[in-house]
Amino acid sequence: MNTSRRGKTRRRIHVSRILLLALTIFIFAGLRPPQAWGQTYKNLAQARQAAAGAKTQDALKAVLLSAIPQLSVRDGIALCTEYESKVSPMFKAELRATVGGLYLLLGQTQDAAAWYVKAAALDARYVAQALRLSISVGDQKSAASLLKHESISADARAMFEVWLSLYENDYASASLKAKEALTRVSDRQTRRELLFVQYIADFGQYGASQSTLMRDFPGSIEADMVRGKVFPSPWFVLSLGMSWLDAPALLLDFQKKRTPEQENVDSGAVWLQVGYFSSKDNAERLSKALSAKKFQTRIVESKNEQGEPRWAVHVASQKEDWQKTRSQLMDMGYESYLVTP
Repeated sequence: MNTSRRGKTRRRIHVSRILLLALTIFIFAGLRPPQAWGQTYKNLAQARQAAAGAKTQDALKAVLLSAIPQLSVRDGIALCTEYESKVSPMFKAELRATVGGLYLLLGQTQDAAAWYVKAAALDARYVAQALRLSISVGDQKSAASLLKHESISADARAMFEVWLSLYENDYASASLKAKEALTRVSDRQTRRELLFVQYIADFGQYGASQSTLMRDFPGSIEADMVRGKVFPSPWFVLSLGMSWLDAPALLLDFQKKRTPEQENVDSGAVWLQVGYFSSKDNAERLSKALSAKKFQTRIVESKNEQGEPRWAVHVASQKEDWQKTRSQLMDMGYESYLVTP
């Protein structure tokens, strides 16, 4: 393989990862506190008992919405899937989307996409999320069907067609489609996303790119990504989506200095980052779950450039075995990456 081909291959892998991360959307569909929010459920058995005792559909909905945030992710999935066929048609789509969001928390994008597609079949509110995830996992059949849905505007359809070309590594076609769309799209959010995907397409095609993204949207997350100030973490699934969705994206903040706690505990150990949180409770929950699976974990506290606290969850491995550890984590549904010194 010559140098030019190796460079193109590296770019293709890089762009594919960015695309997958950018399309991984976690939206708990209207997960709002019900009237029964004060009820406490310590485990799945208690939640099942309460759900089984619900006399009306409203009562069952209240139990499920109250219990899901209190349970572990996998128990939440178990509860939702058990009662998905028993809830009213009006709540069924919301529950399906919730299952999709829970699978995204585990990094299981294939399952998440399948459940969002099921939710979109009942409620048009979930079509865009289902379409993004279908593209990200390579489900061309579902993506093609969803792309024709009446809820997808002409501008959004043009944008998704660019993503489809990107996923196929057809950078030239993606760049051309983005440029054509930008001549007629006026919506600022859509233009912002189009500029970003055009940048990715041009970078994949030429290895370099000029974009008006920084000029037109200087304070955007996308512009910061292009400048190299921030980059997505593997636990991007915990976010509510990229910034064009008007929601805060969970990004791994760029750090120029490392605290002593971030250094390896011994020269023979390396660490894999499995989670990165703005909530210490969420970090501790993940750490306990991994420890129960016999992994050695640590929680590293840091601050981003705005001085806001962040908590990373790391798993220990020996230098020569870190890829094996990463595979073990992936088999259990956890994405991870090597923490560099």
